[in-house]
Amino acid sequence: MQRKWLNLLLIYGSIIIISGFHYYTSTGHHYFHDIYRRLYYIPIIFAAFLYGVRGALICSVCISLIYIPHAFFWYTAHRDPAGTVEKGLEILLYNLVAIVTGTLAARGKAEKEKHRHTALNLEKSLAELKQVEGELLRAEKLSAIGQLSAGLAHEIRNPLSSIKGAAEILAADFPPQHKKHRMLLVLDREADRLNKVLSSFLSFAKPQSMQFKSGDIINRLEKVVGLIEAQANNADIKIVRQYPAKLPPINMDEEQLGQVFLNLLLNAIQSMSEGGELTIDIQQVVKDNKPMLKFYFSDTGAGIKAEDLPNLFNPFFTTKQEGTGLGLSICYRIIEQHAGKIGVESSPGEGASFSLWLPLEE
Repeated sequence: MQRKWLNLLLIYGSIIIISGFHYYTSTGHHYFHDIYRRLYYIPIIFAAFLYGVRGALICSVCISLIYIPHAFFWYTAHRDPAGTVEKGLEILLYNLVAIVTGTLAARGKAEKEKHRHTALNLEKSLAELKQVEGELLRAEKLSAIGQLSAGLAHEIRNPLSSIKGAAEILAADFPPQHKKHRMLLVLDREADRLNKVLSSFLSFAKPQSMQFKSGDIINRLEKVVGLIEAQANNADIKIVRQYPAKLPPINMDEEQLGQVFLNLLLNAIQSMSEGGELTIDIQQVVKDNKPMLKFYFSDTGAGIKAEDLPNLFNPFFTTKQEGTGLGLSICYRIIEQHAGKIGVESSPGEGASFSLWLPLEE
């Protein structure tokens, strides 16, 4: 706003100054009068570039009205000494220059705006292409790692079962207080843990086929929240529900989505070692011209480092000491198979917020 008033002051202030010199310069100094007449074009052109045809015409009309008395009616000693026809043509030229210059300036602005929009669209298209490229690379990586994981899991699981069985048999030969009995129990427990990791690998490598059907997403979410509510209470974590009791149905695989909800909720609880607040928020939104449900799972935990965020959904990437790095990768694939999106926002020390977009039934 301040710049606008400054521009107007420059335009009309220069008109007043030029007119003052014009009116009070004697007739004998006809060269000065010629210069002053030409100086009027400067504010006209300036107004054209700033405000287009309309602004330039307003400026030229003001100049014409100011100049006419001096050109034809001002007393003889200070009247513009140029010929009547010349002065009349000059007034006509003021307005013609305003129209032409204003039109060209408006076209220039329109072209500039057009190029700006084109640049923005290209930038947006480039970002979308990069996103698609990232998803394709992720898909190729998942496929390759999945095949490798399946082969390794099957090769390891058979001897692992033998080790576990042998440990159980040997442990029975020693009393519970015996050192060897305790060591064999450790072996049995670690074999179970390794078997659990292998199960995650197999789940990642060969995902179950989706069984889609229309369902109540709130009902499914509440069942999962019920599973972790006691664990949250024991960890001094308050669960805040910010969603209605009923939402439109969505086409989903209840078991698979339940796995996603459980994984995200458990991750949130584990990130709040000293207690905190876990917020679950659901909103109906429109994304990419489609009606969707947007889920927020927000915690007040330790947060995630900025350098870890791009790798968070990559397989085998984990920030946990005992994590496999497959949980969020499996979540990503399940949401993708539901034609949805998953994302995360976080800062160290400020918690994390996972977002899910799932399409509503059309």
